[in-house]
Amino acid sequence: MPLSIRPRRSRFRLRPGPWGIVTCALALLAGTAAAQGRPRDPSPHSDVELVSESSAIVPGGTTAMAVRLTLDPRWHTYWLNPGDAGLPLTVKWTVPDGVTVGALQFPTPRLTPQPPLMSYGYEDEVFVLVEVSVPSAFAGRTLTIAGKADWLACADVCLPATGPVSLTLNVSSAAGPSTRWTAAIARTRASVPVALTGYRATAWADSARYILALVRERASTVTPFTLPYFFADSANVLDHAAVQQVAQNSDTLVFALPRASGGTAPVAQLSGIIGTDIDATEARSVALTAAVSTSVPAPLRTAAQRLLSAATSVGGVSGAASAEPAAMPSADMSLVGAIAFAFLGGLLLNLMPCVFPVLSVKVLALLQHGGGGADTRRSRAHGLAFGFGVLLSFWILAGVLLALRAAGESLGWGFQLQSPPVVSVLALLMFALGLNLSGVFEIGLSFTRLGGAGGGSGYGDSLLTGGLAVLVAAPCTAPFMGAALGFALVQPAIIGLLVFTALAIGLALPFMVLASAPQLLRTLPRPGPWLETLKQLLAFPMYATVVWLLWVLGQQAGVNAIAAVLMAMIVVALGAWLWARGVRSENAPTRAASVALMLFAGVGSVVVTRNAAPPAATSAATSMQAGETAWQPWSVSTVRDLRASGRPVFIDFTAAWCLSCQVNERVALRTASVTKAFRDANVALVRADWTSRDDAITQVLASFGRSGVPLYVLYPADPNASPVILPAVLTPGMVVSAVTRAAAPTSIASQLRVR
Repeated sequence: MPLSIRPRRSRFRLRPGPWGIVTCALALLAGTAAAQGRPRDPSPHSDVELVSESSAIVPGGTTAMAVRLTLDPRWHTYWLNPGDAGLPLTVKWTVPDGVTVGALQFPTPRLTPQPPLMSYGYEDEVFVLVEVSVPSAFAGRTLTIAGKADWLACADVCLPATGPVSLTLNVSSAAGPSTRWTAAIARTRASVPVALTGYRATAWADSARYILALVRERASTVTPFTLPYFFADSANVLDHAAVQQVAQNSDTLVFALPRASGGTAPVAQLSGIIGTDIDATEARSVALTAAVSTSVPAPLRTAAQRLLSAATSVGGVSGAASAEPAAMPSADMSLVGAIAFAFLGGLLLNLMPCVFPVLSVKVLALLQHGGGGADTRRSRAHGLAFGFGVLLSFWILAGVLLALRAAGESLGWGFQLQSPPVVSVLALLMFALGLNLSGVFEIGLSFTRLGGAGGGSGYGDSLLTGGLAVLVAAPCTAPFMGAALGFALVQPAIIGLLVFTALAIGLALPFMVLASAPQLLRTLPRPGPWLETLKQLLAFPMYATVVWLLWVLGQQAGVNAIAAVLMAMIVVALGAWLWARGVRSENAPTRAASVALMLFAGVGSVVVTRNAAPPAATSAATSMQAGETAWQPWSVSTVRDLRASGRPVFIDFTAAWCLSCQVNERVALRTASVTKAFRDANVALVRADWTSRDDAITQVLASFGRSGVPLYVLYPADPNASPVILPAVLTPGMVVSAVTRAAAPTSIASQLRVR
């Protein structure tokens, strides 16, 4: 949502008081009451309808219909057995006497990891089939099939949903023509489980698992299963979140299925379906029931154990269905640990390159405080104002981020810099600050006057500088930050805000301590004429930041957007020059014209960059330098295929606006030693470019317990080994050591397709 900024004649001042607090509280209560007063959506984040493959019903025959559920992105619903949590779709039918509606026929589900749980269900769209039989006596009539559907729509939360379904068709001896749903229903019918044929199924139990063996009964054209997975159709039989082991040869398929916890006795029979390719867009499956035997032939037991010794691990809460096993370092993190990591990350954020421009401004302010005549009380007040600005900005940023994620958006840390209009406005702001430091103009709300040198009040300057520090810190993820932010974004809002608060305190604390400690201030040089030279020198880091932001903008919106922002900078420079002339001549109309020009430049850059088309060329985050090892663009299928080939896979989650990413790339990933290690170990290099918004990459980051970049994931050559997450700050030695370990000889399981 674009911000509207109105210039005011009076200086900005902090005016905390009881009436302000009361007003904010009343506004929050009013917003809550208004939200509660709205009627509840009966089918949140989803819709339901009844569709038919034919536009007419043949009397005395059966017609296929389907309950069609559509869900918002990243929301899902459940299969007949939902797994560890959930409820399946149910429909209570209302039909005329004599009309028969069969049982719901669910297509093959997909794995839906919800660590530490595993569910079975569907995303985006699902058709659940139902057969409707009509007596011959209904010939020539119009028939309405109606019902009330109930289901669950789930993402981070589960919401009960309900809705009426109804369809009116003619009953005619002439078959009706196809409908727009005929092809979709045919595809769904192919995905509904069919009876297993050509195999003999045998099952037995040991202390912690079931063994299910399928042996071909006779020579046939039946081919081995591809990426099989066993879905039990009853609850409390299997540990759904545990990994299944599966192995096969030309005539035998064996599963090792972890039993449900709780010490329950083995069930009498295993009943369910085997998905024959659960990574396929339209998976197929076979249904089977196998008695759990206590007397199994020894040769079969021996053959099964021999196969399982080289079994492939399938499923588990690591996310078998996505082909991106999820390492969840933040899932086991306590609140105290997350707060401590966030605080340390905030402290280290002061040293990251993206915060340097504001750090230079803070150093200038401390120098303006230097000398024995510094006003300690005023200095402390400025430190507190800066700290409050950091805290308030983090709360706003975290609130927006948590609210959008709760609404179903896939966003992470630094999400605002994925928007070209935000990048363009930030570039104009940094350019204006550079002009201010260079002495082109002076304004009351100067970000450079943190200490109020010369006796000015300037507390608003300190407050706004705190906000600016948070804004420019977004492109960086300091050590310890990644896991803490990943934890915060999957917790309830109040816990997430606590973690962001700890991060804000860590970022603000060093300046607050320096500003509040007279003994430290007295060690700083006294102000003098040299200070103006230093102030002008510190403008150049601002200009360097502008160049970097324009480069980022070019990756997102192309060269035309850069040209538009450069023109806007010329207008900003003209406005700054007019402001300086207006101040010297005390000419109010001139100052008003300068403000209008600056606002025009900002609004114009937002409009142009918002409508700019992204560049056709590959972005800088995935481009290749001369002589650099080839990187492949990221996709789920690319990673899956590379892992199946038995090679180590290194994934660089990066973004053009992430300065930490760019530094790591130049000091580590592009060095000769790392390039040689990649080449010698035959490592497949994949780059996931998050410069512009990409929901798929956001979801994978979340699966690793991260909410932003950089993230470096190394899959070893052994497909059964867990992925290694490298630190956020890389050195060549770290990468070479990790690659050497990852290139160890692969296990027998690498001969099978691995998820």
